Amino acid sequence: MKKINIIVLLFSLIYSKNILADDHLPSYQSVYDITLGKSKINPQLGKTYVTNASGELFVDWLNNCNSWISNQRMVTRFINSSGVGTLSEINYSLVESISGNSLKFSLEVKENAELVERTFGEAKKDAKEVKISFELPQKDPIALPNDVIFPHQFLVDVLKNMVNGEQMLVKKVYEGTIPDKFFNISVFFTSETFEEENKALPQFVDKKFFKIRLAYYQDKTPTPMLEITQHVNKEGIASYYKFDYPEYSLEMNLKKLNFVEIPCD
Repeated sequence: MKKINIIVLLFSLIYSKNILADDHLPSYQSVYDITLGKSKINPQLGKTYVTNASGELFVDWLNNCNSWISNQRMVTRFINSSGVGTLSEINYSLVESISGNSLKFSLEVKENAELVERTFGEAKKDAKEVKISFELPQKDPIALPNDVIFPHQFLVDVLKNMVNGEQMLVKKVYEGTIPDKFFNISVFFTSETFEEENKALPQFVDKKFFKIRLAYYQDKTPTPMLEITQHVNKEGIASYYKFDYPEYSLEMNLKKLNFVEIPCD
C-alpha cells in the first residue's frame, strides 16, 4: 500500500477572510476527523487493499505580519484486507514570505513510529528561476522554472478565481512535500453550492459553501496522482476534503476551528 505524502496546503484553501478586500488574513488552528472514503477502485485478486482508515489532521496557519507559518500533522491508522494495521504520521511545516519569493519547509514521515523520511529545505525565487537548497539530507540544489509558485500564493490565486466566477485554474506549485519536484495543479470551480451546517463553524462565518476539485499531476503524466474535492466558502474556509489516491480515498471533516489574533503594527 503506497501512501502519497501530500499535506493540505493547500495547500490549503482554509480559513481566509475576503482575500480581495483584506491583505491581513486571519490566523487559525483547526482539526479534522479522517475516515476511509468511498472509492470506485475495484480490489485486484491477490493484492491487499485498505479496508479501514481513521485519524486526525491538524492544521495551523499563522500570519506573523512578515510571513505565513503553517504547521500540519496528519496521523492515520490503516487496516488492510489481511487485517494488518499501519500507523502513518506526516509532519510538515513551512514559512512563506508575504512577498511569495521565499519558502522554508520541513517534512517528517513516520510509519509505525519509525522514521521513513526527513527533509529540511529552502526555496528562493528570482526573475530567472526558483532555486531549492537542502539542509537535510545534504544534496545538490535544484532549479525549477520561474513560474512555479508557493502554497500561500496558490491560495491567493485560487480564492481570486473562485470569487470572480472562473471555471478553471492551472498552476505549478512547489511546497516541499515531494522535495525534488513541483506539482502541476488543475483547479475546477463547479457551480454547485449548499448551506453548510457543520457546528464547528463560528456563527459569523459565511455558511454558503462551494464545491471545487483539484487534480495533482507530476512529470507530465496524463493521470493525476491525487484528486481532492473541497467544500469551501467565499472566506476560504474549508469544511470538508476528500483525497482520492490511486489505491484508496480519505475523507476529512472539520471538527474544531479556533481563530488566533496576531496584531500587526
